[in-house]
Amino acid sequence: MNLFFAILLIGFIFLSYRKLLWGVGAVIVLLPAYLWRFDILGLPTTFLELLIVSLFIIWLIKEKKYTKINFSLQKNSNNQVPKILRYLLGLWSLAAILALLTNFSYSSLGLWRAYFLEPLMFFLVFIYTVKDKKDWKVIINSLGLLLAWLFTVAMYQNFTNWNYINAYNFPNVKRLTGPFAYPNALSLITAPLTALFAGLWIYTKDKLLNWHYLILFIFGVSLAIMTVSQGAISAIGFALFLALILAKKIRKIGISIIVLGLISILLVLPSIDINPELNLQSSSLDIRLNQWQETSDLLADNFLLGVGLNGYQAALQNYHQTEWLEIYLYPHNIFLNFWTEMGIFGLLVFVSLLVYVVLLLKNLFKNKNNLAWPLAMMWVTWFIHGLVDVPYFKNDLSILFFTMLVFTLVVSKYKKDVKS
Repeated sequence: MNLFFAILLIGFIFLSYRKLLWGVGAVIVLLPAYLWRFDILGLPTTFLELLIVSLFIIWLIKEKKYTKINFSLQKNSNNQVPKILRYLLGLWSLAAILALLTNFSYSSLGLWRAYFLEPLMFFLVFIYTVKDKKDWKVIINSLGLLLAWLFTVAMYQNFTNWNYINAYNFPNVKRLTGPFAYPNALSLITAPLTALFAGLWIYTKDKLLNWHYLILFIFGVSLAIMTVSQGAISAIGFALFLALILAKKIRKIGISIIVLGLISILLVLPSIDINPELNLQSSSLDIRLNQWQETSDLLADNFLLGVGLNGYQAALQNYHQTEWLEIYLYPHNIFLNFWTEMGIFGLLVFVSLLVYVVLLLKNLFKNKNNLAWPLAMMWVTWFIHGLVDVPYFKNDLSILFFTMLVFTLVVSKYKKDVKS
């Protein structure tokens, strides 16, 4: 670790010790910090990991949580995690351990640490730190800062060609990557935030006062377009469409549009080749359909346990038919991703977590919370995008998932109307 990162880490520790909420916000703003990789005493780590571990240790010491640690799933007035979520996260941890043991290696251990252990550590600090509307505002502002600086870096890249990879630059289709190595890494982290800020602006009572939500939404849409991410554009568009058609004033028109859309899909669906012959002119959908078919063949032989963490690429080689097409790290479908990595048990736990999120959102709508639609749009975008990509198995995206989960949970506990 060089001097700059050492100073930055010391500053973060000082900031977090002064106020834990600021540390939580700083981690959110610096989610792409996993790109800064080091070796400490011969052990590989990332700057994001150092931030999360430091924050967790500060939380244990400052709040004296180490004196209250227990693994009971029973009701406890001091435990901020609802009982049902304790069971779900316990099963989630068990599924992650089984996935690690299914394909144990030094690299898979590192992925388990980044995708499961550290997100849960951040989850605990978050849920005990963020409590009221003032705290929520800090989290929303942190998400806004994350989106804003990623947009700024991407625009700098657009005009200077900084960090461009030849495959995504002229004369090929120009696609922004920002600080990342590929375009979808940028769109996956910004798309749900784009929908969140769209919802915040649409449903805020004072649109002039909260004009910055509109600006952030424009930033996010611009990134989705300039990364040429069809998944992100479709997901954001679907979330906006869903929110607008369900508004009371245009509900009847919206329902009519949905019916017409479904009829159109039913008419077009029979003409789609679900097992296309691939060539260099094949669309992204064609490639995805082929990949899902190969993954289905793989899962037919590994139905129960999947192939374990970091095992997909190697395992798919025996089922891969198109030699010129690369084997991706994951199947690029939210359900197939979890099934291959964590087995059928992990997939079921993941689906249970999604059901839990739906119940939280239902509670928000029931209580007429002003954050209900913004959070619902965020989750819808995340889910729709995940049908054709990998919205979890990455350092920053796993932390983002638990940020979305705990933020929705904390807000749902508030019974009154919330001014956004």
